[in-house]
Parts: sequence; structure tokens; C-alpha cells
Amino acid sequence: MCTVSWLRQVEGYVLLCNRDERRTRKPASGPKIGEVRGVSFVAPVDGDHGGSWIGTNQFGLTLCLLNRYGDWKSDPNRDYTSRGLLLIDLLDCRCSQHLSERLDHLELYRFQPFTMVVLSIDEPATLIDWTGLECTIQLDAEAHMPLTSSSLKDPNTLRHELFAEMVSQGGSIDQELLHKFHRSHLPERGPRSVCMHRDDAVSVSLSIVSVGPASVEFLYHPQSPCLKATEEKVSVKRTAVRSQAVGI
Repeated sequence: MCTVSWLRQVEGYVLLCNRDERRTRKPASGPKIGEVRGVSFVAPVDGDHGGSWIGTNQFGLTLCLLNRYGDWKSDPNRDYTSRGLLLIDLLDCRCSQHLSERLDHLELYRFQPFTMVVLSIDEPATLIDWTGLECTIQLDAEAHMPLTSSSLKDPNTLRHELFAEMVSQGGSIDQELLHKFHRSHLPERGPRSVCMHRDDAVSVSLSIVSVGPASVEFLYHPQSPCLKATEEKVSVKRTAVRSQAVGI
């Protein structure tokens, strides 16, 4: 479903996300400013269920959702809630710690398996894995970057190998490298490339979230990353997170 990478910067970060989807799904709408429990956020809108796979809020907290495959089978008789609606519901969180506390009070069995990366300014990346049976939280997941998700096992390994090779050749990770990675057709244009193309599915968009000292910006490329498109940009003013403990 996705390939996600990020780069830490002074007082912020930049995160990139390719969305891979079936060609039969309705197209998503570009990023919109919304509000949940008094907190402003920016997120594109899924065309089928109205949720989202990525969103960022006024506190500089970004959530990105990847589907999990292979380790669990869904119940065909159960009416699951869209995972994208869960992401939107959590976009009022101030920090990763706040979100982790919220998870203790959620009925995750209503959702099919997912991996969610949580990125904030003052905490390491948090990785949440819901297998359909249990939820695990890794509080320092920086080493897991980039994250990949595919219904085919082979592309996940190849994308990590490609990223490692690009870093080795470039000598360091910067924004230019991340942009090349997300638009890459290596080893060839097809189901295994980061910019993915299959008969039944394709990379449908590239989202770029930039969090800086004063603002949070969402740049949306509404086509395969390799294609030209009219990009949409939405930004909100960044609000500092107060140091006192946050409640649920």
C-alpha cells in the first residue's frame, strides 16, 4: 500500500509517502484542513471510506498508515471499520506518548491489521503494529526507515535493498535522495519498483509533509510520482506542545 521515508531537520522533519492502491478504488481528494476535538490537521481524503492514510496536525505530529499482509486472515462475516477513519480520529494527539496512551482505550479488533508510523518533533519515530490479535509499540523506530507495505513479499525486500544501495552511493541521506527513491523504477518499472505499476494496482500519489519551526506544510502529488501533475499545497501554523503531561 505504501512506501514511507523521512529525514530529521533542525526543529522539524520531512516525510514522504507513496500510496499504492488498486486501480478499482475511487480516487482520493487532495489535502484538506480539518479539525478533530479542537485540533487542526491536514490530510487527503480517501475516495471510498472518507478516512486517510496520512495526516499531520498543528503540533507537528504526523501519522502514516500501512496495511499489513500475510500474518492474519480477516473474518469474511465481520464488518470492519476503515483503518483510515482511525488515523483521522487520532490526529488530535499532541505527541507520540499521547497517542500510545490513547491506544490502550481503543477497540482495535474493529480494524484489520495495520502498521502506523508516528513522527513528532521531539521524540523518536514510533511504530505501532496491530496484527489483528495483538498490538505492539516500538518507541524508537528510526532504524526501520524506510517502511514498505506490499501484498507481494518480494518488493518489500527489494525496496530496502534499493534504499541501502542509494545511500551507499550517495554517502548520506538528504531530501534529494528521498525524492529519487520515491520516484524510482529500479530495478525496472513494474510491481517491484518503489514507484509501482501493476495491471491491478499502481502508485497513485506522493505526499510530502514538511514540519518546520513555525509551520506544517502538506504537498500532494495526485498521480504516480513518475508522472507530471498539478500539485496541491496546504499549510497550517505550528503550535508548540506544552511540556506538561497530556491526558487522554
